[in-house]
Amino acid sequence: MSWLAKLLLGGVMETFTAPLLSAWKAKLDAETDEKRLAAEQAIKGIEAARDIAVAEAADRWSATRVGRWLIVVPFGIWWASIYLVQIVNPWFGLHLVVVDVPPDIHSMALVLVPAIVIGDAGALIARRFAR
Repeated sequence: MSWLAKLLLGGVMETFTAPLLSAWKAKLDAETDEKRLAAEQAIKGIEAARDIAVAEAADRWSATRVGRWLIVVPFGIWWASIYLVQIVNPWFGLHLVVVDVPPDIHSMALVLVPAIVIGDAGALIARRFAR
């Protein structure tokens, strides 16, 4: 079970920690004050994003938490039903159809679902580093 968690969270950890490590390396390797200042600003931006993720995770009515229930869960069920119908139809000779959502809602979901998942992953990582 731990190897699965490491596999799933390892890529996320690398995605979020790599920019911070890169910014710190840039600060240490900076040859001029201008480059050092730019690296410090990048570090502050990444740390601010981390702090926002921690605050979002602590707030019961945060946009991430509400969005998860209103957007991610329904679309997860919809996508899962598509796969289920594709499996069940040939097995039982059925002709079930999953009705498509309106194009505007689908295009919003393609932006919002990854944003919410990334927000959740950032909050999880921030909590792990806070320990």
